[in-house]
Amino acid sequence: MSRIPLRGAHATLAALTSAREVLEGGDDAGSATLLLLALLLLKIASDTTPREPSADSAALGAVRSLPLLEAPSQAHFEYLFQQRYTPGNAPRFMAALRVLAQANPSQLCNLFPNLRLENALPADAERRDTALRRLLDRFCIPALDFRGRPLAHRPDVGEAVDRMLERSAGRRGSAASPQVPESLAWLMTALTDPDTDESVYDPTCDEGSLLLAAARWVSDAHGGHSRLGAHQWLLFGQDRDPGRCAVARLRLVLHGLANLHILAGEPLEEPLVDGGQLRRFRVCLACPPLTLRWSPARGYHDPHLRFMHAIAPRQWAHAALVQHMLATLDPQHGRMAVVVPHGVLFRDGAEACLRLAWLEANLVETVICLPDRLFAGTPVATALLVMRAARRDAAVLFVDGSALCKPGTRKPRLDATAAEDIRRICADRASVPGIAHLVRTDEVAASGGSLSVARYVQPAPASSTAADFAAHRQHRIALTAQLDEIQQALNAELEALALELSEAE
Repeated sequence: MSRIPLRGAHATLAALTSAREVLEGGDDAGSATLLLLALLLLKIASDTTPREPSADSAALGAVRSLPLLEAPSQAHFEYLFQQRYTPGNAPRFMAALRVLAQANPSQLCNLFPNLRLENALPADAERRDTALRRLLDRFCIPALDFRGRPLAHRPDVGEAVDRMLERSAGRRGSAASPQVPESLAWLMTALTDPDTDESVYDPTCDEGSLLLAAARWVSDAHGGHSRLGAHQWLLFGQDRDPGRCAVARLRLVLHGLANLHILAGEPLEEPLVDGGQLRRFRVCLACPPLTLRWSPARGYHDPHLRFMHAIAPRQWAHAALVQHMLATLDPQHGRMAVVVPHGVLFRDGAEACLRLAWLEANLVETVICLPDRLFAGTPVATALLVMRAARRDAAVLFVDGSALCKPGTRKPRLDATAAEDIRRICADRASVPGIAHLVRTDEVAASGGSLSVARYVQPAPASSTAADFAAHRQHRIALTAQLDEIQQALNAELEALALELSEAE
């Protein structure tokens, strides 16, 4: 699951880290990282946009089927670099980003204003100019030279970008969806198996981790590395925070992905539509905030009839999000994976009615209990709910994923090995003592519709130290008694032999 730890990735990360030091000490450290990545995007666009037609244009055209950004002369890195000692670096830089966005509307629409990059720079104009001049200087090194290779062929850039965002996550202080562990993102995409010609939707995309995992899966599992930028590859995302949407778009573009449809909005209230109809997707993935609320009153008047079976309670909107995702699935080929708190699996009331409706429609494929404290900063127990619009069998597989996880110092870890084991068990769809149990859908419905994994998967009997000690003690007693019998028999034989010898004398 881990991506390419290349020497080039380390060099790119080291170069970006060095450049980031120029912006240390500002009022908004998170925005400073985003400003750095915005300049990186401009530098890549500049290096991969030919300044003049050349004899190699035919060969370049073959590569340009992949997503390359166009950098007009006013948005070219060389222009900013040559003017760096002239006052006005900050206005020139912001203007260059606007020109870059106008030249690439499909990839960069509304991107830079929502990043609030101006917060990363000092308030004093002279200090702003100095910071940007030093930043431009640090971008003129071989590790940040992208000429000759398009962005889609630079995995080191994506790796370095991810590390920079991870380092600044705490600084940005986002109260958004929990950070998705890479192994969990891989597992979710492996269980839904998106292909190159399928659309993927994340209604709570945050910074785009699951959309990126889907693109990686297509590249690794289906050989789609040369088609990720093609027009048929579509990634759709929503998030209620425009800033997080902008970060997701910036991240995915820096990974070489195009055709991004990432929009700010509440999915339960502002679903994506196409011609007035609810837009449908082949694959839906979501790891929403673990405390999710909504307005049930809106559900009663939903024009798309997404909540027709029951209305989830206000303080527990995860069931409503599952309803929304189900409504957006392609009726023949749709499948989805969503992380939910455990309560969604067994609470009574409206949620119980919803689970029974899902079971009656045979939508529930697999329920996986995830390790405790998998998400940093929250003790909420979670599960992975995998559902499919059209299923071949009428059974639900319950998997205790925590039983396969490696214990850590404070929490079990869902590492790559455990994720692969869970994927294999789900592919086999067979009971495994202490780990997985396959139950007929009608039996689950008859038990009240509870989807709690603990109800169906019983822990494997653990060896008892006390029982082992008692068994060893009984064995020792039996051996001691047997030894006593042998000694008594030997003593009797010796006494008989001594008697015979005395009589012979």
